Amino acid sequence: MKVKIGLEIHLELKTKSKMFCACKNDYDYEDEPNVNICPICLGYPGVLPTVNKKAIEYAILLSKALNCKISEKIQFYRKNYFYPDLPKGYQITQYKVGSIGYDGYLYLNLDGGKKVGIDRISLEEDTARTIQTEKDEILLDFNRSGIPLIEIVTKPDMENPKECVKFLENLRLTIQYLNISDANMEKGQMRVDVNVSVEDNERVEIKNVNSIREVENALYYEINYQIEQIKAGKKIKRATKMWDDYLKETREMRRKETEDDYRYFPEPDLPHIQIKDIDLVFKTPFKVYEEIVKLGVQKDYAEIIVRDLRLCNYFENFLKHSGDAIIGSNFIVNILKSFDKLPEPKELAKLSILVKENKIPNHIARQKLNEMKENLNVENILKNMDILSDKEVEEIARSLIEKFPEALKQK
Repeated sequence: MKVKIGLEIHLELKTKSKMFCACKNDYDYEDEPNVNICPICLGYPGVLPTVNKKAIEYAILLSKALNCKISEKIQFYRKNYFYPDLPKGYQITQYKVGSIGYDGYLYLNLDGGKKVGIDRISLEEDTARTIQTEKDEILLDFNRSGIPLIEIVTKPDMENPKECVKFLENLRLTIQYLNISDANMEKGQMRVDVNVSVEDNERVEIKNVNSIREVENALYYEINYQIEQIKAGKKIKRATKMWDDYLKETREMRRKETEDDYRYFPEPDLPHIQIKDIDLVFKTPFKVYEEIVKLGVQKDYAEIIVRDLRLCNYFENFLKHSGDAIIGSNFIVNILKSFDKLPEPKELAKLSILVKENKIPNHIARQKLNEMKENLNVENILKNMDILSDKEVEEIARSLIEKFPEALKQK
């Protein structure tokens, strides 16, 4: 049966302050509860919000990295609903009109292939953090209230859970390359809502799934459930569900609200903001992968390096010291990847050139890397080796040819 899947991803930004006030952004949840608060993020009557410039810059940066068009004018709206973690009874967000980025895409593979469309990228404020205790008490931490969020809404272009996994892995990697968020799902820095429909029936939304693995599990369960319902002649009702990662099943929370239920209207305390064309310099995993492959590195080696930001940064420094890309990538993937600490890139670059020039045998270089680890010192290796000059090698070769002339005739 035909399956359509779209995602809504909420990404916490690591700005210094909150979205609409000057309170500290407790991005890592390290502070005591309810200390980074003020009348604005607590929703007191009569307060006036101001827009975080850095959050807008981050949203534009991500929009460009995801191949989006940038709106010339952006606008904020009030999304009205009542919940304990939303003290003022509405959330300042963006709507379909006036989002920062729109009509973009992200490849499912580093070397291209299928694109998943990005419908829009918008900014909003986070709600307070809800904490349930062992006594079934519900506690609220307003440190999170007002933290800048980017919402990324995809088009329903994914057809199975595996494609969603690929999309989320590439999205998270892109975000980490841009350094706008760590996108740590365990800490709630990246949260995923999943929309899925089967055979063009009503779509079901699964809220706040907290890991990529659980997104996959939730989708397999919900797709199979909907298929069983359809085969039994039952109607799929539009609903909002939660994923129970203990029971490994989706459970209905409420019937799905419509946009009218939220009564969107323009935020009267914030003006329209004009966006001028900004020339940004940034790197994405897709660009870096392409550049590494152009250097002759095997595609599977390039992918391993690009998907590990620590290795990727190390490899870039290695190349700055004129290291051989092919030999260096081999050492990094097959030996250095498992090291807690990496040797100086300059030393590895020297070693790769000596191997390339046949001045140190490859197996000796690998042995020394494993022995010396982060203390790699090429000069010490050379001091303890009898390195033959080109002339000496030539003389040995001539003597061997003279001694064993028949060996040249053998294939």
